[in-house]
Amino acid sequence: MAKNIDESKLMRIKEAAIELIVEKGYGEASISAIAAKADVAAGYLYRFYPGKRELVTDLLDVKIRNIAGELEEIMESCNTISEVIESLVNYFFQLAARQPDHIRFLYSLINEYRFSILPGQLKRISDLCSKLLNIGRCTGEISESFSEEEIFIMAVIYPIGFINVRFKQHFSARPLSETDKQRVVKLCMAALKG
Repeated sequence: MAKNIDESKLMRIKEAAIELIVEKGYGEASISAIAAKADVAAGYLYRFYPGKRELVTDLLDVKIRNIAGELEEIMESCNTISEVIESLVNYFFQLAARQPDHIRFLYSLINEYRFSILPGQLKRISDLCSKLLNIGRCTGEISESFSEEEIFIMAVIYPIGFINVRFKQHFSARPLSETDKQRVVKLCMAALKG
């Protein structure tokens, strides 16, 4: 028998999980707390996910898939690494403005050793970074000594980290600005140039 899916309940579950993980951390975001915040029975959540780990793994996978998809679209319309980095940083800044908890969640899970990018997505991202590396070497924008890993760190990890440091107000309480975005692009490109 097919499961009846109430998409609004499922969306509330996912949003509640993201909010609670950002607010309390993975360990404190229990299934019962997620269900209560989503205003659904815990049993409804278990219809779709065997447990919290599977729910969170799915959420992280969707976020990584979105980043890879965005990067693919950007690469189709850009001719230089500078244009790609600027567009990708813009994507992260827009996500931070629209859904700040989503970028906090991404940061949390990327830095959580219990979770990893799923192998299929990791291969996709590695392939994209390899293409970026080749483009950058052809245009002279990326040092010959850099690897796919360093492209990923500078194009994805650094912008997400910068946004989260600002959210935590470690050094500044100013909201993110266009100047910040341009500075992140400039720092990414300077690092990639070597």
